[in-house]
Amino acid sequence: MRTVLVTGISTGIGKAIAEELLNNDFFVIGSVRKKEDADYFTNNFKGKFEHVVFDLTKKEEILNAKEEVKTILKNNNSYLSCIINNAGIALGGPVRYLDVEVFRKQFEVNLFGLIEVTKSFLGMLIDKNDYKMKNKIINIGSISGKRSYPFVGPYTASKHALEGFTDSLRRELLIHNVDVVLIQPGPIKTAIWDKVPKIDDNPFLKTEYENSLRQFNKAYIKSGSKGLNPKIIGDKVVKILMINKPRTRYVITPNYFMNYFLTQILPDRWMDKLFAKVLKLKD
Repeated sequence: MRTVLVTGISTGIGKAIAEELLNNDFFVIGSVRKKEDADYFTNNFKGKFEHVVFDLTKKEEILNAKEEVKTILKNNNSYLSCIINNAGIALGGPVRYLDVEVFRKQFEVNLFGLIEVTKSFLGMLIDKNDYKMKNKIINIGSISGKRSYPFVGPYTASKHALEGFTDSLRRELLIHNVDVVLIQPGPIKTAIWDKVPKIDDNPFLKTEYENSLRQFNKAYIKSGSKGLNPKIIGDKVVKILMINKPRTRYVITPNYFMNYFLTQILPDRWMDKLFAKVLKLKD
């Protein structure tokens, strides 16, 4: 039985990925920040699931988890076949009024933490890569890594950086025959949309961006309500793990033409005008 490490399994995309892997006879080691966040899997997938606890921003916790993973693999007579870097956060606001620390926090989790996890467990993928299906790393990015909306500068910047890191790592690991794949989800219907702060609690409403932020909030909530079921991401991960030559990128979003393709072909200035009109950024 192949073992897969999935970070951030407590909710949303990470939970869906772990469920689909477990339902398709993979052994899953899921990372959580609190032990109780793994209770659903511990109770429902006995003998097929183990958890490790670590904070992406704390190297010592990741290294401790690495030793736990080694023990789990040994006890199961298994090997680590894939790292799925899913855990992340989303921060935003008008750049003019955001402290640079917000950007640092965003990158500590979405990029530097991801790199720390990858580096910590990479040796396991390289050392046990002599099976029919070659070992892989799957990074969960976003369509925001290819197109940029206003007011989510920290998040968008982190996902753009992940694009570049993924390409560099994939090419470096050709020597070890370990593949690296990027999944770029658009709006996905998860519990996160229920946690979006009410617009009237937005700390930037008393700035020149108030009208634009109200428009952005409406569009943001609307896109979430029309998001795809996260099971789609889980299904795609399973398919990627069953083949040796997957694509390097998978865009998974509702309304592909409007949400992704159009932003790739229209000139930047055209997109600027579109955002300005929709979000009332100019009179």
